[in-house]
Amino acid sequence: MSQILLKPGHCQLSIVNCQLVFKKGVTQMQVYLVLALVFSIAVATFAVQNATKVDITLFFWQLKQISLVVVIFGSALLGAIAAGLFGAVKQLKAAKNLRSCKTEAESLSVEIDYLNRKLKKLEQPEKQEKQEKPDNACEGQ
Repeated sequence: MSQILLKPGHCQLSIVNCQLVFKKGVTQMQVYLVLALVFSIAVATFAVQNATKVDITLFFWQLKQISLVVVIFGSALLGAIAAGLFGAVKQLKAAKNLRSCKTEAESLSVEIDYLNRKLKKLEQPEKQEKQEKPDNACEGQ
């Protein structure tokens, strides 16, 4: 189980094996697929039950005597395309944010390594001084 957790105020990210997992191993994608299937069945049922011919007018554009099934499926398809485009934009923004967070984490890791090395160098003279000065408890006598 891999997790990336960064400090509050900076990039916040928590990933478990690169996917969101619900209880009992059901992934978010599986939930979306089931919901999409249920929605598709509902749209298909509604379209088949309303198979009459209709006239459509949109601004200066007119369609006469087109089947309502075609209108319903076309509307559902356009809605799915719009949702997909919005989802793609959101995914691209998340990928960009993840990339910047990884870059920030790497630079902070390099800085931590540098500071740890510097701390060790500063601690070494103290250890050498303690080794050079033996404890003479009996000197004052």
